[in-house]
This record gives sequence, C-alpha cells and structure tokens, in this order.
Amino acid sequence: MKVKEIISKLGFPQTVEILEKSVSENGLKVVSFIDAQANLKKIGIESGGNKILEVFNPKLAKEVFENDLRAGIVPPLRIYVYEESGMTHVAAQIAEELFSQYNGLIDLSRKVDGMIDSILLSVK
Repeated sequence: MKVKEIISKLGFPQTVEILEKSVSENGLKVVSFIDAQANLKKIGIESGGNKILEVFNPKLAKEVFENDLRAGIVPPLRIYVYEESGMTHVAAQIAEELFSQYNGLIDLSRKVDGMIDSILLSVK
C-alpha cells in the first residue's frame, strides 16, 4: 500500500497536537487514537514517539455506505506519526487507492485526499 509521507518541521508532541487540531479544521474527526509508544512501554520496550490517528467523518461514511456498502471496510483512514533518526515523520493512507476497487467513490476519495493533504501541510 502506498502512503503519503512527510517530515514534520515540528517536534513529535507539537506535531501530534497540530495534526489533531488540523483534522478538525479540515472537516474530519479523530475517531480513534492509538498510542503505540505507551503500548510498547507496557511490555517493557522503550521507543520514540509513535502514535496513530484514525480519522474520518460520519457524513462521509454515510456517502461511502450509500455508494458501495462493501467499502465500509476502508474508513477510518490512518495518519501515523513516529520519531526516527531525530525527525518526526507523518505518513497517511491514500483514500483514492483504498477506495479504488469500490463503486462510485472516486469523487469522495479525492475529496478526502485533499483534506488529508491539507492536514499534512499543517506540520510540513
């Protein structure tokens, strides 16, 4: 699977904070937040920052379901934020790729990709 990836201009905590705010400002919602760093710590593994934001919007989900119920497997999309080599990386799934095998979702996928692009730009 292809992803869009950038290097953030900000540190890890600031990147996560700005991304969360930008998700909302761009018409999406964080529907799930996975703190992989904290989960790894529970099993005795120390790591750099490592978080996953799962994002979508109920109105967009309605459109997905109305066009092709099978596509309900796709949302939410993930934005993965992690530290590596002293830099904060942000990777995001590409909606157009994920929805491409389903009927009637090309316009919606392009709209979501535009939202994701705007979110990524907030920390680039």
